[in-house]
Amino acid sequence: MKPTVYEELTSVLKEPLPLSRVHALIREWGSVWSKDQLQLFLTCMDGVELDATAADPLIRLGQRTPEELLTEAIVQVVKSQTKPIPAGQVVKLLPSQFVTTEAQVRALAKAHPDLEVIGPGLLRMKH
Repeated sequence: MKPTVYEELTSVLKEPLPLSRVHALIREWGSVWSKDQLQLFLTCMDGVELDATAADPLIRLGQRTPEELLTEAIVQVVKSQTKPIPAGQVVKLLPSQFVTTEAQVRALAKAHPDLEVIGPGLLRMKH
């Protein structure tokens, strides 16, 4: 699944949707996956709940981990910048609910597919 389709998918799953609707959406976004492939992907995906008791399974995001929430906040801070930003500045710009270190911010950025760490700890969005 393309990263852009994945991002769109996770944003629409904030509310429960039937599998048929989710499949129609990813097709609109350019995916060529079958409904069965999508269901398998969603079954294996961390943080997604699939209620298969109905004829058209209901898909919803489950409880997100603190690390996932922090990573999302880091992405939002970096996206809001016009140039690379030091990890220390990211820590300062995060909402107050997050307590983290520069090292953790750098590690999460390195692991995220849309972020990159360059030079002496500068973060930016990948092009």
